[in-house]
Amino acid sequence: MPVYNAVMRVPWFFLVLVAIASAQSPIPQVPPKDAVRIREFYRLAPRIAGEVWPQWEETPAPLLLVTNENEFLTHYPNPPAAFKNIADDNYVRPRQFSPSFLATFPALGSSQSVIVIGEAENTAAKTSTPWVITLMHEHFHQLQDGQPGLLHAVNGLGLAHGDQTGMWMLNYPFPYDKPELNRSFVELRDALLAALNEPDDGKFRPLARRYVTARKQFYAQLSADDAKYLSFQLWKEGIARYVQVKSAEAAASYEPASEYTALSDYESFKSYAARARADTLFELKQADLAKWQRVVVYSFGASEGFLLDRLNPGWREGYFRHLFTLDPYFDK
Repeated sequence: MPVYNAVMRVPWFFLVLVAIASAQSPIPQVPPKDAVRIREFYRLAPRIAGEVWPQWEETPAPLLLVTNENEFLTHYPNPPAAFKNIADDNYVRPRQFSPSFLATFPALGSSQSVIVIGEAENTAAKTSTPWVITLMHEHFHQLQDGQPGLLHAVNGLGLAHGDQTGMWMLNYPFPYDKPELNRSFVELRDALLAALNEPDDGKFRPLARRYVTARKQFYAQLSADDAKYLSFQLWKEGIARYVQVKSAEAAASYEPASEYTALSDYESFKSYAARARADTLFELKQADLAKWQRVVVYSFGASEGFLLDRLNPGWREGYFRHLFTLDPYFDK
């Protein structure tokens, strides 16, 4: 065979090999344990949502699972072209977000909020049941984000100061390090815990009034923008944590699927529910405004929700009428 013929045939030969290899490459699939967890979330959510929050059960719940190599999308109508269909209502694309990502936002370019979450082992949840209940927290953000005119109302707060990315929600220059504010926060935190830890209703009321007074004094130290920012975070993230705890408690009587109970890291929802509220109150007890900064809003806002449950059990009905603040409940 002439040398030049052999040389010319080599590229074609390799192209054939590449084509064969591509045809034989397996299509990525959702890891089995994650598929079970996701199915359990979609089984649990409609069963408890209406019990936890009024008119929540009809809220769409698109979810993007981020693994080390891929991202798997489900419950999202008309996925972007980058996603390849792998099964009914399941799509995949190469990974773009961090495997430890945990957020809910319009991640795919439309106005639809999507839960973007890493596998349990790569997030703070670590195991299946905390991970599924964390999805309830994120799913509540989808209810918040779906309120008519919400984006316009957020812009109306005037807190972005030119930021078009939305990162101001995380990076707003709140005066976390201000010494006198930290001292006031400790007093406020302890007053809230004292009220929540008082089982006797007669003794609870004076403690609750003391907390409301301390709350007003704390807010009086803030600038108008700082007060709006803190109120926004407590309303959004704090109450989402409240919903997370209430979801765990509502799930205590839920009977999971057999495939879920067969997971190696299975913990019953009843067992997890028994400690969910205590864990949040313990977190609040340790909360340090200067060190934790924005993170304090999770346990603090959730605990304000617990307090409102005792002061005004119907408070949730007016939550979306008072956007970005819980002040009206405490003003009363």
